[in-house]
Amino acid sequence: MALLPDPATAGLYAAIVFLLTLGVLVVFVETVRFSRFVAVVLVCFVAALALILMGELGLSLSFLAFGGAFIANHVFEWLTTR
Repeated sequence: MALLPDPATAGLYAAIVFLLTLGVLVVFVETVRFSRFVAVVLVCFVAALALILMGELGLSLSFLAFGGAFIANHVFEWLTTR
């Protein structure tokens, strides 16, 4: 049995995780080193893939949202420093 069986609820949780993580990164973290950025994004995507293969779509959306927040923060930093 999946931990978050309803895809709509899982998507809402993923949106909340994305916005909270992005907010913390933008407000409290000045820069994330590129090596850590790549490591966090790869770990999130591998964990999401493993969860999808186990049938946990809802939790994988949360991991994808966490990794997506790091990507959005990196793009935001890249656009504001040039």
